[in-house]
Amino acid sequence: MAGEDNSEGPSVWVGVGRHMGHGLTFALSTLLFLLVGWWLDLRLGTAPLLLILGAFVGGAAGFYSLYYHLVVEPRQPEDEEDR
Repeated sequence: MAGEDNSEGPSVWVGVGRHMGHGLTFALSTLLFLLVGWWLDLRLGTAPLLLILGAFVGGAAGFYSLYYHLVVEPRQPEDEEDR
């Protein structure tokens, strides 16, 4: 660490952390809904219907979150963020 040229600055690591967080949100939402569908399948005896449905719903929720944070949010004017 000592003697390394840190010309990139902390802004690179902030961006890396933000994008890793978005990817983790996508993965965890898919996993959470998948597990809820699996648990409901065990309770209701509908295997694997709700497991598959949960995986698709979780994936869609994760994709929507990615889309919102990477496409919609950067396009919003700064004055709307102050509200």
